[in-house]
Amino acid sequence: MNLIFRHTIRSRKKPFNRASFNQTLFVFIFLLFTQFISNVMFAQSTTSINMRNATVEEVLNALESKTEFRFLYNKQMVDVTRKVSVNMNRVDVKQILSKIFEGTDITFSIDGKQIVLRKAEKKNDKIQTRKVTGQVYDNTGTEIVGATVKLDGTNIGTITDIEGKFSIEAPENGILSVSYIGFNPELIRIEGKSNLNITLREDVKALDELVVIGYGTQRRSMVANAISKVKIDEGNMRNVASPSQLLEGRVAGLTISTTSGNLGTGERMSIRGASSLSASNEPLYVVDGIPITNSNANIYNFGESMSSLASLNLTDIESIEVLKDAASAAIYGSRATNGVVVITTKSGKAGRSDIKVNINTGFSQFANKHKLKFADSDMYIMQYNEGVDNYNRQYGLRVGDANYKTYISNPFQGLPDSDWLSYITQTGHSFNGDISFSGGSNKTNYYIGGNISSQEGVIKTNALQKVNLKAKISHEVRPWLEVGANLSGNYLKNSQVPGANLGSTIIARAIEQRPFDRPLKPDGSYYLGGTDELLFHNPVQILNEQTAYFDNYRYLGNFYATIKLNNKISWKSSINTDIGYTYDYTYYNEKHPYSTGAGRIIEYNRLAKNILAENIVNYNDKFEDLSLGLMLGHSFQKTGTNTTMVDGRGFPSPAFDVLSVASEIYDASGTLSEFAMESYFGRSTLSYLEKYIMTLTLRTDGSSKFAPETRYGWFPSASLGWNISKEEFMKDSQVDMKFRMSYGKTGNQDGIGNYAYQSLMSGGKNYGQISGIATTSFGNNKLTWETADQYDIGLDMELLKGRVNVIVDGYLKNTNNLLYSMPVHATTGVTSIMSNIGSMRNIGLEFTLNTDFKIGKIDWISQFNIATNKNEITALIGDDKPMSIGANRALQVGKELGAFYLFKMEGIYQYDGEVPQEFYDLGVRAGDVKWFDADQNNIINDNDRQIMDAPTPDFFGGWNNSFRYKAFQLDAFITYMYGNKVYNQRKGSTIGRLGSRNTVLEHYVNNRWTGPGSTNKYPRAINSDTNNDKNSDRWLEDGSFIRLRTLTLSYNFSNKQLAKIKLKGLRLYAQGDNLLLLTRYSGYDPEVSTETDPTLSGVDLLAVPQPRSISFGANISF
Repeated sequence: MNLIFRHTIRSRKKPFNRASFNQTLFVFIFLLFTQFISNVMFAQSTTSINMRNATVEEVLNALESKTEFRFLYNKQMVDVTRKVSVNMNRVDVKQILSKIFEGTDITFSIDGKQIVLRKAEKKNDKIQTRKVTGQVYDNTGTEIVGATVKLDGTNIGTITDIEGKFSIEAPENGILSVSYIGFNPELIRIEGKSNLNITLREDVKALDELVVIGYGTQRRSMVANAISKVKIDEGNMRNVASPSQLLEGRVAGLTISTTSGNLGTGERMSIRGASSLSASNEPLYVVDGIPITNSNANIYNFGESMSSLASLNLTDIESIEVLKDAASAAIYGSRATNGVVVITTKSGKAGRSDIKVNINTGFSQFANKHKLKFADSDMYIMQYNEGVDNYNRQYGLRVGDANYKTYISNPFQGLPDSDWLSYITQTGHSFNGDISFSGGSNKTNYYIGGNISSQEGVIKTNALQKVNLKAKISHEVRPWLEVGANLSGNYLKNSQVPGANLGSTIIARAIEQRPFDRPLKPDGSYYLGGTDELLFHNPVQILNEQTAYFDNYRYLGNFYATIKLNNKISWKSSINTDIGYTYDYTYYNEKHPYSTGAGRIIEYNRLAKNILAENIVNYNDKFEDLSLGLMLGHSFQKTGTNTTMVDGRGFPSPAFDVLSVASEIYDASGTLSEFAMESYFGRSTLSYLEKYIMTLTLRTDGSSKFAPETRYGWFPSASLGWNISKEEFMKDSQVDMKFRMSYGKTGNQDGIGNYAYQSLMSGGKNYGQISGIATTSFGNNKLTWETADQYDIGLDMELLKGRVNVIVDGYLKNTNNLLYSMPVHATTGVTSIMSNIGSMRNIGLEFTLNTDFKIGKIDWISQFNIATNKNEITALIGDDKPMSIGANRALQVGKELGAFYLFKMEGIYQYDGEVPQEFYDLGVRAGDVKWFDADQNNIINDNDRQIMDAPTPDFFGGWNNSFRYKAFQLDAFITYMYGNKVYNQRKGSTIGRLGSRNTVLEHYVNNRWTGPGSTNKYPRAINSDTNNDKNSDRWLEDGSFIRLRTLTLSYNFSNKQLAKIKLKGLRLYAQGDNLLLLTRYSGYDPEVSTETDPTLSGVDLLAVPQPRSISFGANISF
């Protein structure tokens, strides 16, 4: 054994060429540990029991807690109240059962991990039997093939055929035992019947399901942490790009927001609130053990971020676990402050061979397209000219005066107004097809899958194509050695449209045009934006005269070997890789507004490599009533990014759209960035009779982002669990209940530069036409980890044999040493420096209720969750005054992160006499907005801004209901949010400004101030206004909503129907997404936000709303 270890360690060290003292010490301790454990272990799994004067039932319960066996018996047949005494050490379970049933007529049989107790057959008794037939179904009405049907108390039995039918000789008053893997077994009394219809219900006991934890799996009944699991299946699959969107509304305490409804757009996932200012607020994503990055998928700033997770194939996913509390996430250390999302992909199953094909096609449309009602040409001209009159009259201007304003008229009088949205929107079509082959034997399991998809967005030219290939295999080479590989290749092409950060969104460029404006002249040429003939850049011209896309190639690979030294200790060594290459191409031909008149190409290339080597040792054993699990691990991770950019201008014709023919290379640059982290971690789990559970974890990370003095961080956790239902006083309660509590410390380093503690310089700086280098950022060698201490208390409870499942969690998370890019004086040569400046608190409550009931012939399954989170900044450097961070936001102790910092409207001046003289001199009159003057100095400036509400909701959640009737199933999934605020910024800058040149909302015109008492909310129309449209609470709205996220109707064909066409399974379905939105928010969609950064989220800049889509599909199994 020692020779094997030494050989393995040498082969693992060589590729990384690392022989640090820490690694050597870890290997030495590891060898000593494995040598010690191997000397005290036995080669065969046994158990011990010592019970005096106990009932048979108590002994069986004790055996269930000590072993993995479960007992099935009929209390009418087996006397479990009989008292026995047994004292046996390290013997097989069979010997214990033989002892306690010695001298009785009870026998037992072992089927896998299930032991069936029954009465022995009496050979001399002549029992009158008859033929009993029947059919076995699941709760969807689908026949179950291969279910076991036995005459209870005997070995007489059969299995169901392809139609779920069976036939058996049985006594008239006999009892049938019916069982199938994954379903609750049933004991059925015959009672003289000759034909039986039997329904098996799925085993929904959530406390016994297997969940993925950090670096392993565990039965939920043994988990003392807050972990939510979502099984991805045909019922909850949606036609979305990113796996994170599959979690929307399905996990208590988790929110998902997107930057827009464009394809593949960036998303922000928040688990239990935001906890950082400048570092990342994104959770760590782990795919099959590989920690991956979710950075912006595109490189050139085309106005919005794009999701790098969109390249993954959703149909490959089997389950997603969300590690919410610090005790479950702390094993990932410095990357886990914001929680961990563990994605597990599908694997082959031993003894099976499956071929599955999924096909989906559909269409999508711009949702609520006519929700915003704009003034038509006549109304627009009327209010504009009224604003001109008010301005000229106010300042006493006449024709010929320098600042005199003139009327406008409709140059297309008699022609219909332009429907600007129709020029840029379309019905987007989609197709998705995938195929997978999976199966296995006792030694080898495999899964091979492929996917191809094509989608069109609701904006013209927006499109997404994706190709995925996956192979996953594991093989037991020897009883002590298993090897495996998990590889996926992913390609994504995203054709983009302009977002909010590229001037303005494509929607804003369209609907903010004047109602009579047109995109094309009679001769087919474009009207030019920014001129008298067209107010803004022509959106049709922009879409037609550009080619903008990025290609993303992503490879995820995992190779591993597991050595099983015996049945208690194992060692797993793995190499994990996440390699991505992105080619980002933008071409503006000479007709495009940004082309500089001669054509322009901007080309980026980026190669990102993430390599992780891990070695993990697991040890599991039982000592009498104690169960012990130990895990030790070491990992070394290195990431590198290489980016180049070339900006070429001047092309002879649109046909020449490659950089090699550019007449000028206007700009070129390149960057290289690297980062490394070394980690040591461990976990121990101790349980007593599976009743009392304690788990301890510890991890230390060393990051190259920090100076050597602050490089290492330590992240411990502890959790306690109490399975109350295993107590004596709960044995007859029919309730499963577990209480848990935990503490953990996690860290955060993401979102800061790879060289944050060092001063950086760059070349290419020109001074007096001489090239040189200059300092571009100051380092901070005192910079340290952002850490979070989190406390969690929870209760898991099941009632009515698992039909009702309740999960309640309360938590407190304190984040310290907040990382923030602090502004510094411009004379330093830089604008900011990364610093640790304060602390923050999140406190919240989560509630989940799952039910499974049968109402007549209808099965009703419901999953409901609701959560609330309160965020508060508890400390900042400096005084307690608001710290403005731009974008109408400020930080202040006692306030929420992301709180808006705005002027406060107090109403409308009804008479000129109400206006203070200082404001009157500035042009304020009756009909203008009255602002709150905080310092009462008759000057409205930044000192009068007020901290207001934040975009975070008071509570939020989701509710899914599934109704099954025979082969039909209807799924209705609702998401909701209450109390979130949305800043409707484009109202203040354009569509809510009365008397300005841009289009205006009809509602504002109809309700504008026209005289004393007419309104106290909407001001008058005034041209060249400087008072009424400040960044204020005028534009801050309630974003609460209820959304019908998905509605799915499906039909599962029976085995009898499928037998004729040689199929294992066939499901047809129709699905609608975003079919209904109930909200008081006046914009298109309260959920889209230009920024994913929580300090700046909750702003609507007329981004493309989430589309409304209808799709049809088939799930086929061979």
